[in-house]
Amino acid sequence: MEMHSNVYYRHADSKVMAALDHLFESHKGNQDIFVTSAIAIHPELGEALAIDITNSVDDLEFDLGPESVDQIEGYSIAHFVHGSPGDEFIEAILLFLKALVPDIDTQAWGCGDDDPWEFWFKFEGNELIREDDEPFNDPEEDEAIKSSIYTWWHKDFPEKIKEGFLNQE
Repeated sequence: MEMHSNVYYRHADSKVMAALDHLFESHKGNQDIFVTSAIAIHPELGEALAIDITNSVDDLEFDLGPESVDQIEGYSIAHFVHGSPGDEFIEAILLFLKALVPDIDTQAWGCGDDDPWEFWFKFEGNELIREDDEPFNDPEEDEAIKSSIYTWWHKDFPEKIKEGFLNQE
């Protein structure tokens, strides 16, 4: 199974945003570059956090290296493609980002390529919440998903950001 995920992150400081983009885009599988980039963001905890996350993934280059990083409405969007543990890697990435930059705004959406299944991550305070849904099984259930999970996840997001199968035209 292949999983596609989008990790959204935003910070008020443009230098922090540039450093976060650099963190993901520059390492190309080199742990030293990843660790050095994390230290540049958080001198006290960056090294330990970076080593912890690199030790928790299967392959630094592919599991912590997004296929692309784009920007929209002040957010960077890191698009990842993983195998079956992709949702676990995305959870680890979000927890890593929150520990590295505590005042970051970050959340993620992902889906599997086999079934219409989605997973959603969003922080409420410092607690990371996960929701899952399976759209297109029942129209009434789809309406419930849109009015609960979709509404919760998109709250406070710019109008241009519309994730989810049920938001596709």
